[in-house]
Amino acid sequence: MQDKETRTNTLKETLQWLKAILLAVVIALLIRGFIFEPVIVQGESMENTLHTGQRLIVYKLGYYLFHPERGDIIVLQYQEGIINRIPLLKDLPFVRQAFPAIQEVDYIKRVIGIPGDKIDLKDGHVYRNGKMLDEAFIKGETYGEGMEMPVIVPPDSVFVMGDNRENSRDSRSTDVGFVEFKKIKGKAVFRIWPLAEAGKVE
Repeated sequence: MQDKETRTNTLKETLQWLKAILLAVVIALLIRGFIFEPVIVQGESMENTLHTGQRLIVYKLGYYLFHPERGDIIVLQYQEGIINRIPLLKDLPFVRQAFPAIQEVDYIKRVIGIPGDKIDLKDGHVYRNGKMLDEAFIKGETYGEGMEMPVIVPPDSVFVMGDNRENSRDSRSTDVGFVEFKKIKGKAVFRIWPLAEAGKVE
């Protein structure tokens, strides 16, 4: 009788632990999918602002409420992962957002133009709505990469470029082009590694 009672208590305790673990996993996935996500910078396209190996925190919730702004450094989906190719899963926002997308390729770029902006490139400089931008943070000069200029940013999209203008695949390239809002995963807001460089991403 006592053995049966002991087994029952053990089973109850195990179920409680499983519930707690499941709840923790769900909370972690919700946070990752809809609030914050850590990312690692790879490549040279955002130098001198960001460098390979730096770890950033991407804030997602803000873009559910507001549109991206000029100057935001964003993470965008360039190539869909396996989940996005599975018919039953690709239509579930929670699954797409919360789970790491195997084989997905993401880019990190700076927003240069928002819907309605006229973007032009002249003599190595960027012009937005007829005014040359003062971009002291960039590396190199800015020239076209395939997209015919000038362009008008369409609704629900942004025009993005890397800060390393001579080594960045971005909206100047026809294979990237304008980035739709739905392809934007979030805004890079904080650098957490290396510790000596930790702080807000400007």
